[in-house]
Amino acid sequence: MMLTKFALLLMVGVGVGALEVKWAGNDYTVTHSGATLFTGGSVAMFCDGAWYAASAGTLKPTNTKTYDDVDPVLGKCSAHEVTWAGGKDGKTPLVTTSRTFTDGVTVTFTATWPNGAQETSLVELNASGAKSNQEVVVNFPTLSNPSLPNTLSWAGSFVGAQHNKGFGVTGPTGGPTVMFNGTDATLATVVVLSPLDNFKSTSAGPGTTWDGKAEAFAPGTAGTITSIPAGFTQTFVIRAGTAGGITATIGEWGEMLQAVHKTHRVPDVTLSKIGYQTDNGAAYVFCRDTAPFKDCSDLLIGELKQLKEAGVPMGYLSYQGAGSSTMAADFEYDITHVESLGAAPPGPPPSAPWCVNEWGPDLNESQRQRGPYPMPMDQFQKALGVPLQLYAPYFCPKSRYFSRIDPSSNWTSVVSDNSLPGCGSYGFQDVTPAESREFYDWFFAKGIAVGMASFEPDFMNQNYNCVPDFIESVSNADTWQHGMTDAALAAGIAVQWCYAAPTDILNSLTMPALTNFRVSNDFCYGNSWNVGSSSLIVWAVNAAPSKDTLWTSDNGKFECPGCPWTPDHETPAAELHVVIALMTTGPVGISDRVGMTNATLIKRTIRADGTLLKPSKPVTSVDSALASGDGTIEMPAGPAGRGPPGNVFSTFTGTLAAPTAWHFVGFKMQAAWALPETDFYPGLGASKQLLSREFHAGTECTNGSSALLGCVNVVEYPTKAVSIPASNTQNVTGGTDYAPSVTTVWPICDSGVAFLGDLDTYVPVSALRFPSVTCTATGVDASVRGTAGEEVYVTAVSGKWQGDTWSDSLVSVMVVTIGADGTAVVSF
Repeated sequence: MMLTKFALLLMVGVGVGALEVKWAGNDYTVTHSGATLFTGGSVAMFCDGAWYAASAGTLKPTNTKTYDDVDPVLGKCSAHEVTWAGGKDGKTPLVTTSRTFTDGVTVTFTATWPNGAQETSLVELNASGAKSNQEVVVNFPTLSNPSLPNTLSWAGSFVGAQHNKGFGVTGPTGGPTVMFNGTDATLATVVVLSPLDNFKSTSAGPGTTWDGKAEAFAPGTAGTITSIPAGFTQTFVIRAGTAGGITATIGEWGEMLQAVHKTHRVPDVTLSKIGYQTDNGAAYVFCRDTAPFKDCSDLLIGELKQLKEAGVPMGYLSYQGAGSSTMAADFEYDITHVESLGAAPPGPPPSAPWCVNEWGPDLNESQRQRGPYPMPMDQFQKALGVPLQLYAPYFCPKSRYFSRIDPSSNWTSVVSDNSLPGCGSYGFQDVTPAESREFYDWFFAKGIAVGMASFEPDFMNQNYNCVPDFIESVSNADTWQHGMTDAALAAGIAVQWCYAAPTDILNSLTMPALTNFRVSNDFCYGNSWNVGSSSLIVWAVNAAPSKDTLWTSDNGKFECPGCPWTPDHETPAAELHVVIALMTTGPVGISDRVGMTNATLIKRTIRADGTLLKPSKPVTSVDSALASGDGTIEMPAGPAGRGPPGNVFSTFTGTLAAPTAWHFVGFKMQAAWALPETDFYPGLGASKQLLSREFHAGTECTNGSSALLGCVNVVEYPTKAVSIPASNTQNVTGGTDYAPSVTTVWPICDSGVAFLGDLDTYVPVSALRFPSVTCTATGVDASVRGTAGEEVYVTAVSGKWQGDTWSDSLVSVMVVTIGADGTAVVSF
């Protein structure tokens, strides 16, 4: 079994004292290799309606001790623990504990309330005015004067990336922060600050110390919480990279989180197979013109049949367009019936977008006949021949699933408050935390009965921030979320969350059924390719980032209601959407009109049975782009100014220890650009000579031809770098600069043979096609997977090493036929 870098650190360490919390009295600093990273601020606690702080003399230390400790996952550490007396009459104790681990790259900060705390909500008391909802209950840690000047963080819906916002990423929707020096070409020191537990009760803080007098990273327990239960703890971690690099450090931080929380994910058909989608921006999100089909049910059945005949079989249907469930606009339940049974329920706020009144599996014949999908859902699914992904973001204010509307219902709801910040248009109900598991057991049984294999709630950010019952409790949101995902796990279905915030991503570490998260805007509105930074946090928790649906052509410039036509909807951009969706490792959901799908593009992403040929890591922005504030046209370069003149994303196949290929996607590039060696993840190691090929450039790699006559190029760092070509800017209104360059780079075995794989695909050495690729003394052996009888054209090139130079190259192409058991082997 291959050990991760995290496991190796626990075994051997990297030197005690590399990352350390140092105390002098009640003051502390965080150092890295002896240099100060941060100065710590005063410990402070808000309770009994007021602040109590060490610096003000109102939070008093009563006991201090240091001791050696062992964490069952993080290993040995030295601990510094202080017990403080605060609150009215000093009767609310707080225990703060810092731990410096012997791995040399990890320190933690834990706050514990032995007896709990009361009147902790700064919002309820409006303690900080308009900023009260961004505040925290405790200041520990409080980190000022950072020596690393640049930051990358995530915040809000779709975990949007925040570049160089520094202390400005605040509040419960704020996320972890990565800190580095962007002017350092090697990115030698990179650290991540994040919560380690109880994620839904955390806040990124106000960006200042408790008294507002100094800027600081001050994450903590959210200031919206009204009381703290006895024994509650909250831990934050600072994790340093072992060898520098932004991507590498985020990867190591993610491995640590996964180890702490024993993270694993279940299989998900929406991640393994290509699918057809009907959500916002899809051609049939508002299904109207059905000719030559009799109705929308018939149309979707016909569309999937035609796609299968074209050689692109769909593995599922994401069924969430208008009419698949009833929503607020077509609510038909007679409210006078409820009023006749007693007092009318409280007046709800305006209905939230896409809220569900009655879910598709529950629609009766009358409702179906009046809508676009008249066929009963179970019959519809059987006619499709593929499973369904069903959708319910939340429930409309008048949904009769809950007893506040229908007293005969078994379920109680919590209700959103549209007076909360950002919630004015979000009136909805959710099931109470206490009933969440039983409700979703009942609810999912309805979906499974009609062929559901995957479930998607939406607006997860609003599902938390707009519900007082969730934001005022340390545990209610977590209980509600686990009720949903634990029910999914028990039922054998997978879950995708859309519109999620960073704390939702982190909270999923203990939710195996939650497999992927949307990280892009809707395809409808444009820019849904912008996933390069937001995907990093999802990758870190071993989940798949999801790009929204896509078209494989311009679909005759079909007008989808509410969707502006943007250049990235033009035909040249279609390939970019396909490539990015595939390389996220998340769902690839097409949504073209009937007869408008470009099957050629799709065949480059799948095996004959529709299995996606994905890379081993989600595609993300290269480090030089991240280090310079993204360095793209959309995100001007920061102080480093060394990023690409456009967008360059990267991923790889194989393992961290033995990559089989690297992939670089360039688009909207204002000029050609030499890719620095530091942008390879995993790093190149000792071997600096490689081969490269751009998908649409060069000549065909023909069996028996010379490899260096257009098939591949030799790359040798530092003298001859991979070149990312300039984009076509002849017609940017028509989207020509969105046409991607897809460059693959391969290592060369010691024998002189390089395994190129299936060059007809965007990810030619995908582990879903080639589970193992092994260099031998004389060449390469590879195992192959596919559908019985499927023919796969497999390419390798062989050359000779003359000292450090590779030459005398020859192309070899073999046609491999997959056996009855779905496997084959090939040797060069």
